[in-house]
Amino acid sequence: MDAAIDLPDLARRLPPPPAPELGPCLDAAALCLARHGLSRTSMADIAREMGVSRSTVYRQIGSVENAAWLLLSRDLHAFYGTLPRMFAEADGPEVITRPLAALLRHAWANPVLAKVLRDEPDFIGRALAVHAAPMLDQGARMLAPLYQSLMDAGRIRPQDPLDLAHWLLRVFMMLVVAPPPTDVDTFLDGMLLPALKP
Repeated sequence: MDAAIDLPDLARRLPPPPAPELGPCLDAAALCLARHGLSRTSMADIAREMGVSRSTVYRQIGSVENAAWLLLSRDLHAFYGTLPRMFAEADGPEVITRPLAALLRHAWANPVLAKVLRDEPDFIGRALAVHAAPMLDQGARMLAPLYQSLMDAGRIRPQDPLDLAHWLLRVFMMLVVAPPPTDVDTFLDGMLLPALKP
């Protein structure tokens, strides 16, 4: 991998990973969320799954919504660990499309997300209305320095890295909700490579 690509810097900009001791509580929350969904999971459900008191769960994760965010952060950090190999194996602008396709497959395979997308469309609409804009802005600012380093390394076409991050995050968000009609790698390569080739 090109030394100009600063992946450790990206790790510093990710939301902090949950403390390892939260693992059992988050595992129980993931099971409950996949079973009941976000709107129907209670702290009592998580406590029952763990075999502990509700007060223990409240102390550890605070709320069901916070558990969902902690699970997202844990997944992001696990996915981040796969990036060095993908970056090393990618050819040119595939350094963008390969991780993006892998992250989409990861999202579609997530049982919690699958449950929410399938059974709680109202929650998705409310969450997007409230959280989409700030999350996209935060994500774009997080990714822009990485994209700049990819441009500096000659892997993708020079362009405004913040605009590129905003565009790619919006593509990602729509594809999570509505998967493409064809193979995701083929779809992304066809749509994105012409805009990314140096």
